[in-house]
Amino acid sequence: MLEIIVLTLIVIVAFIVTSWYAHQRSQERAQAFERELDEHRDDEGFQQRFDALFEQEMDEPAMQQSASVKSERVTDTPDLEPDLFDEAVPLSEQVQAESEPEIAEAEADWDMVIAFTIMAESGKAFTGRAVKAALEQHDLRFGDMQIYHKYNTGSRKQTLFSVANIIDPGTLLPDKFVSMTTPGLLIFARLPGPVNGLALFDDLLDTARGISEQLDAILCDETRQPLTDEALEASRSKILDYEFAAQADNTSLSNDY
Repeated sequence: MLEIIVLTLIVIVAFIVTSWYAHQRSQERAQAFERELDEHRDDEGFQQRFDALFEQEMDEPAMQQSASVKSERVTDTPDLEPDLFDEAVPLSEQVQAESEPEIAEAEADWDMVIAFTIMAESGKAFTGRAVKAALEQHDLRFGDMQIYHKYNTGSRKQTLFSVANIIDPGTLLPDKFVSMTTPGLLIFARLPGPVNGLALFDDLLDTARGISEQLDAILCDETRQPLTDEALEASRSKILDYEFAAQADNTSLSNDY
């Protein structure tokens, strides 16, 4: 019985001593903080740090609420990485569909799109570094719409053709190349262009072949089917028909005036 009483007294004394020590430490920290505050009360840097901390504390609930709202929106939207050619719709139809609102306001300055896709082998992907090197090797430069363009000689305002990421939204940002991978690229030109249609087609084709060889890729048509001689001849025929039609229209307009 005596041992229990002694043990109880020891525990009580230890608790009292611990509480007293903790109280003393708390008082010392409070006094130290007050001394620092007095010493730096006129210090602009200290005040800025204090104000920044205060603003952070005040903004935290609002930030949490905003994050919650964004989380709900993301939850409601399927986590998909859309592909520019998910349904293998011809590029000309896609561009026309996307451009309908603009055409309603102003007449489009192009009538035809010619395109190829440069695809990695199944199960593989191009690294951003490799893509950047290939684009620059073939004189393509970053520009409008956050993609790469080949410009007409001596003019940065006349685009011959462009290269985009095949993954929506198609951008190729230089500062993202380090971490970027992609299964393919889209290279395309619009007609009328700054040069003859067939000459533009040949330049586009040569560049697409060069990039494909450099990336060890598969050169395909706009539906991602391996490119064939028949497909090339069909494209040349369409461009030739387009050139004849455009020339006829221009002649007709000239006669009207």
